Amino acid sequence: MAQGNTVTNEGEVYFALKGDNFDPDEVTRRTGLVPTVVKFKADPIPKCSSWVLSSGKVKDDLLDIYEMAAKVVKPLANIVAQIKSVKEQYDLRAVLQVVLWISADENVPTPAIGFDEDVTAFLGTIGASIDIDTYRN
Repeated sequence: MAQGNTVTNEGEVYFALKGDNFDPDEVTRRTGLVPTVVKFKADPIPKCSSWVLSSGKVKDDLLDIYEMAAKVVKPLANIVAQIKSVKEQYDLRAVLQVVLWISADENVPTPAIGFDEDVTAFLGTIGASIDIDTYRN
């Protein structure tokens, strides 16, 4: 971690299933995997319902997106058939989302951004996209 007043990088990687007409709790029931968070379209802010499995927010000088994405995908790789089934039944969109707040301090290294073969194979098999949002700290 950075010392003193240095601003570190911060990031989160999550996998989400999103859709308009589904109950995220049904994804939990069908996959047997407990999500980090669920959101319902009926809630005040969400534009759609979602089932999310997250790495959690990580603050560090050196963020490794390869590692964070692999951590998120590892438990999902064992339930590909269930994910594909629920995705098709409820017309869901699948996305691996990377959200980064990158330090403007030139002494702090930029994040290592990429995805290993297991991650890309999983995303291709289920028909998921990758979205990367970056912000400056």
